[in-house]
Amino acid sequence: MKLYIGNLSYDLSEAELREALTEFEPIVDVFMPMDRETGKPRGFAFVTVADRSTGEAAIEALDGREVGGRNLRVNEAEDRRRGPSRPEPMEDPMELPVERTDDRPVNSKGQKVRYKGI
Repeated sequence: MKLYIGNLSYDLSEAELREALTEFEPIVDVFMPMDRETGKPRGFAFVTVADRSTGEAAIEALDGREVGGRNLRVNEAEDRRRGPSRPEPMEDPMELPVERTDDRPVNSKGQKVRYKGI
């Protein structure tokens, strides 16, 4: 089960986070996204635990617990990568049917007016 752990201290290291999670071993993975500009943690992490019961116990025990001077927010991570990340490519536009309309004005005899190039 993948957990989202938010409101982490920006100074908290991965090792310190793992230490706070020792009662929920085995921890499969810890991912702490870093800010591209500063290289510091962004204040949240994704933690994967071995099974659902361990994950639910971790949510129950850790949500609201103080770690590094801040109260954690812990819940099940949502999978945001569902569906295509970009639109499906269109069919070849040259093969699409094109409906042509002739909306030129008509003269007094009901004939379409022809325009001559300049």
